[in-house]
Amino acid sequence: MKRLLVVTLLLAFGLLALGKTTITVWTFFSGGEGFLVTELIKRFNAENPDIEVVEQIVEWGQLYNKLTTAIAAGDPPDVSVMHLALLPDFASRGALTPLDKYVSKEILQDYVPEIAAKAHYEGKFYAVPFDTHPLVLYYNKKLLKQAGLVDEKGEVLLPKTWDELLNYAKQAKEKLGLEVGISSEIGAMMGERLFIAYYTQLGGQIYDEKTKTLKLDPDKVKKTYEFISSLYTSGIMKTMTYDTAESLFQNNQSPFHFNGVWVMAVYPTLKDFEFGVTNLPAIPGSKPYTWGDSHTWVIPKKPKDDPAKIAAAVKFIEWFAKNAAEWAKAGHLPVLRSVLNSEAFLGLPMRKDYAHVAEFVVPAPSVKGWLEVRTKMWEIGEAVILGKMTPEAAAKELVNFVKQVIED
Repeated sequence: MKRLLVVTLLLAFGLLALGKTTITVWTFFSGGEGFLVTELIKRFNAENPDIEVVEQIVEWGQLYNKLTTAIAAGDPPDVSVMHLALLPDFASRGALTPLDKYVSKEILQDYVPEIAAKAHYEGKFYAVPFDTHPLVLYYNKKLLKQAGLVDEKGEVLLPKTWDELLNYAKQAKEKLGLEVGISSEIGAMMGERLFIAYYTQLGGQIYDEKTKTLKLDPDKVKKTYEFISSLYTSGIMKTMTYDTAESLFQNNQSPFHFNGVWVMAVYPTLKDFEFGVTNLPAIPGSKPYTWGDSHTWVIPKKPKDDPAKIAAAVKFIEWFAKNAAEWAKAGHLPVLRSVLNSEAFLGLPMRKDYAHVAEFVVPAPSVKGWLEVRTKMWEIGEAVILGKMTPEAAAKELVNFVKQVIED
């Protein structure tokens, strides 16, 4: 009798196990961001006992190459994170599953229109965005006050123009004997993100709406590289890695800092760290335009569709998007209007100081070939900063490279 009971229980548990759909999810989030994603996945699993989401963390710089290889081998994850700007590169190769017949109309109607448009490729919906994350300017209140950069009320002076920023940074650096006046990494941050921000403020366009292709103004590209180069030749900035830049700013060794909103997952948690966040400065006559992109969830294409897996995957990614107020603790701005206007988001610390930046975001262009172009931009930007390439030569190389990508 006992043996029969044991067998019955084992069979029951087996049937329950068979009823659970397991989906693998690839992410590249780390630090405070990674913690939030992991916690949200745990919440989803607890609320949905019929689905088990298993997270696999891939290094940020390796995910897209690894994903391409996995798709080609016929063994990709069930869900992957993907930057919205890279969607056309994968969708154009038939590497993603169209989601039109799976995603609810409710969530589609809730999106900020521009984000929803970019989640489509050739009329099909391929990605579920859950944020937008622009480049912003951080400042160390303690250092700026020590340098005397305050108004009559004792409040820190916030630079409205690039000249003001450079002057403030130089004053603080020299008066306090600091290594730099502004800290930032030299790779993606300067080569792509700051490049797009400054180039756009000059009046340049990267994407031609008429031809639906990339477009660059050679003269404005050159001027942008001249500006980036001047940040280093002036001594205000020095070449450094992302980790070094973060360490300098967080340890009160840098008065200003370029980074994305994602570090808001970390900065407010640091003890005795007096910082502020605001939009980038602007060229006189322009607006404080800045680079931005969006994280999305996509479903990589497999040799054969599994309806149960796809349904479970869509349930997870819609749930995640609707719970973006929790994800916004990482600093990102929501893209669902219901979340963007919610008390859960607006009540988060310091969001009022930079939520307005969303008005000036210039999204990285969602166009086929951007994966190659942005990688080239990182390389060229680094060469300019290191003095291995003149701004004029850099402009020619980037413009010619973009032409090659368009023609291929």
